[in-house]
Amino acid sequence: MYSESFRQGLKRQFSITFALIVREMTTRYGNKFGGYIWAVMDPVLTIALLTTVFSAIAHVPPLGRSFTLFFATGYTAFYMYRSTSEQVSAAVEANRALLNYPVVNIFDAILARIILQAATLFVVNVLLFGVLYFIVPFEKINLGPIFLGSGIAVALGAGVGISNIVWFHLNSTYQQIWGIVNRPAFIVSGVFFLPETIPPPYQGYLMWNPLIHIVGLFRKGFYPTYRASYVDMPFIVGLAVFSIVFGLILVWIYDARLREPK
Repeated sequence: MYSESFRQGLKRQFSITFALIVREMTTRYGNKFGGYIWAVMDPVLTIALLTTVFSAIAHVPPLGRSFTLFFATGYTAFYMYRSTSEQVSAAVEANRALLNYPVVNIFDAILARIILQAATLFVVNVLLFGVLYFIVPFEKINLGPIFLGSGIAVALGAGVGISNIVWFHLNSTYQQIWGIVNRPAFIVSGVFFLPETIPPPYQGYLMWNPLIHIVGLFRKGFYPTYRASYVDMPFIVGLAVFSIVFGLILVWIYDARLREPK
């Protein structure tokens, strides 16, 4: 009896989550294939801009022989974190009307957003690096650090986004401040430089930024000779797990408040 009830509950949960994912797909990208192209344009245009600017300034990239590959591996890792945090933080507001139904709760909306975002980023990365493979010289690829770095980036972004669901709802001023403070993250996350080239004590300060470690880990998969010894796995994994748990606890505490309009 218990196992049957569990299976029924799991089946219902799957149906709700799948329905929310389909709704998110149609509302975010539209019901035409062209809508998905815009999910690829952000990283592509940014990488193209960085490549154009820095290749005009320097003759050799900080790592490898291709400016395009260097910036692609840096910005993609950062973009996975940033886009996930932005999308997840808007999960409740985007699905507020559905929360009036008893079968739908806030955690369903969050889970659906995370799954859709992870799937979208996987497709974007496959398309982006699949095209780059025929444009720039690739060395031997190690999928372990690539998938590990991607997973940690998405997990950390999800955790930050879940917490921001609450903070943005409670204080609109915080949302504006977060947007301002978060902008320099692109500059100090190792997207267009290597942490090893930064002199002390500033290098030590940068190591408190988890995105530095995530970018370095992601790059290791594309540059076999790059050691990235500064990557602190316990730090970034622990921070990602903590951010998710902390965010979920916040949502659970403020569940009733989050169902109310701002």
